[in-house]
Amino acid sequence: MYDFTPQKNMMYAALYLLDKHNLIDVSALGGGTALAAYYWNHRYSTDIDIFTHSKQDVSLLFRPSRWDKKFKNMMDDIGYKNFKMHPVYTEFVFEDDFKMQFLSVEDRTKIPYNKVSLWDIDMLIESVEEIIAKKIYFRAHKGNARDLFDIAIAVHKDPAILDKLIIPLEKIEELLQTLNIIHTEKKLFDEYLYEINLMNPNPEYRDIADNTIEYLESFIESYIGAKKLGIVLETSELLEIEKYAYSKVIEKN
Repeated sequence: MYDFTPQKNMMYAALYLLDKHNLIDVSALGGGTALAAYYWNHRYSTDIDIFTHSKQDVSLLFRPSRWDKKFKNMMDDIGYKNFKMHPVYTEFVFEDDFKMQFLSVEDRTKIPYNKVSLWDIDMLIESVEEIIAKKIYFRAHKGNARDLFDIAIAVHKDPAILDKLIIPLEKIEELLQTLNIIHTEKKLFDEYLYEINLMNPNPEYRDIADNTIEYLESFIESYIGAKKLGIVLETSELLEIEKYAYSKVIEKN
């Protein structure tokens, strides 16, 4: 239900650049666009986020001064505006606020990416677990609507997902604290609802989109509580916890 044509064009450019620098075999599409366009079709996402799973710092490789003529033409064709260097990533900005970002990262799951076909392009794409691990590890404290919604869908589809992430429990606790703050501060809660509507969530997931905060709170509180008591939850028990959290969403609606 979403038009990802601009993202497809950016991906062609990204793969060309990665191939020129011999990084195509260790670089994968991740982030919200990977989740939305390949895995779930649950919301709209604009950016192309490329994660290079290598110890090599790739940030300086992509400076405009190093572009060849073919790549410059590709960028012009898709509305290139400017280039930005951030402390941990490189960013290309296009018209209508589309962005393409390149980051060097460490693996946070056992199998961080796989080869797939998306938009008729063969490419590497990060696993759902790898994407969610990054969202929690790096952005648990921010409370971005898109991240929280993505995490909620991941839990709904695989209640055992948190056990598959190579991240400390403290990061999941930080996420719970963020959820608690949003839930208790009306202004922040209203901002979440406003931002999630801008993403045009798929009607199939509308119940979770509108109730992500309470849903994740309920699930993660039980998950962390068990961990702190030294209880190893079986998959069947995690399914029951998720079922209960989701039933509260349904009852509310």
